[in-house]
Amino acid sequence: MSTRTGAAFTIWRARNVRTLGDRSFVVYMAFMVALVTVIPLVRAVWLSAISAEGVALFAAPAAPGVTVFIVAGLWAGGLLLGRDRGPAMLPPFLNYALAASDLPRSDTFRGPLLRAGALVTALTMIVAGLVAGSLTSQGLVSPLSVVAFTLVGAMVGTIATVAWLAGQAFPRPAVPVALGLIVAGALSAVVPAAQPFTPWGWVGIAYPGNAAPHVLPALLAVTAACVASVPALMNRLGLMELSAQAARWDAATVHAAGMDFSTAASLYQVRPHLGRGIRAVRAMRRLSGTFLIRDVIGAARTPGRFIVAVLALAGAGVLITFAFAPATPGWLLGAAAGLVIFAALGPLTDGIRHAASVASDFPLYGISDERLLANHLIFPLAVIVLVLLTAVAICSAVAGIGPITPILSSLAVGILALFARVSNALKGPLPPALLTPIPTPMGDLGAAIRMTWAVDSLLIAGLAGAAAALVLHTPTLLIGVAAPLAGVVISRWRCRG
Repeated sequence: MSTRTGAAFTIWRARNVRTLGDRSFVVYMAFMVALVTVIPLVRAVWLSAISAEGVALFAAPAAPGVTVFIVAGLWAGGLLLGRDRGPAMLPPFLNYALAASDLPRSDTFRGPLLRAGALVTALTMIVAGLVAGSLTSQGLVSPLSVVAFTLVGAMVGTIATVAWLAGQAFPRPAVPVALGLIVAGALSAVVPAAQPFTPWGWVGIAYPGNAAPHVLPALLAVTAACVASVPALMNRLGLMELSAQAARWDAATVHAAGMDFSTAASLYQVRPHLGRGIRAVRAMRRLSGTFLIRDVIGAARTPGRFIVAVLALAGAGVLITFAFAPATPGWLLGAAAGLVIFAALGPLTDGIRHAASVASDFPLYGISDERLLANHLIFPLAVIVLVLLTAVAICSAVAGIGPITPILSSLAVGILALFARVSNALKGPLPPALLTPIPTPMGDLGAAIRMTWAVDSLLIAGLAGAAAALVLHTPTLLIGVAAPLAGVVISRWRCRG
């Protein structure tokens, strides 16, 4: 072996040994994370699923109908998600290099699509297996139902992946089709006679305990047809759309890594396009009316965001109502409702974010900062009251639950979530003091504290929902959540300059 060949071999071996060492370290860290966090979380979820409340929830007569609506919503969500971030996407440089080449998209973007599809399918299989396993643990269904419904979960995940890709390939038709899916799913859930004629209805028919295996071949045929359409969908992906999605996702991940989640989310906000010629600021007798009309017209210029926000608020009202039903995990449904309300208020609180951004400077509109913020609170508060009152009243009448407590609890959660949005808007950048390491025998707690600071408003909204669901048992718990939130808002408002 020559000297040059020997040197080249030494460099190659060093690089491969280093790569192998890096991979071994990554595998070791992934194993430790799974051992410390994932396994206890999975165990807690399983114990909750096989508890009396979990089994009662999955064995409820309305469970198949709820499953139908969830599946339709999942497929509709895949269509909407594909418009902004599709599954067939690579880092910006590779994305542009491969998309600009003559190679077919079905070959160059097959890897990321398969990885995204495997993740979605695995999640739906786990959820389906959890539901069927919970019922099997109490002897309500046979063990064969676990296998059958897990297979149904795999098909649901596969169709969801194709819907995700379809939203990326056809961004314009994705919105009306997704809305149609949601409406059709709601009708199928309410009218069981329509379920045999829809793919999402077949999932409800195949729910454990219904003993309807005849829908599996039909659902399998739909899945096979969706998979067969994947190459044609991938080859329709355009260079400009792929590059824009890759650049936006790369920027969002950079901001998210720095715990600037608000900026990362703002990158995916839709630009106003409807009613741009309508004047938003109009002189009225009362200043509050001027701000209300301004915020209404501003929200109407992005109708998709506004509709999704209203639907999410209505769904949160349904969750709050069922949190007071007997034999249901009320605190869990309440926490989920609080998180949904906080997320739904995002499109409705653009005025609050604007008020918070200008409150640290000289007054721009001839009024005080306090009046500016208070006037921008009118629109989201009015939407909260109208939507939650309507949703909770209708759901209470249908489910036969007393409406007074769910209505009061939902309004309390909505108001606290709104003030959590105010707190989030006043937060500002990460304080440098939080970058200081905090060594403990269990490791550095600095990262946990920084993450808590980044999502503190979201955590408060979830705690408010859980406390509202337990208001009949521990009424002081809701006060215990509201008092610290008020203190945080006041402190951040005083330090806004």
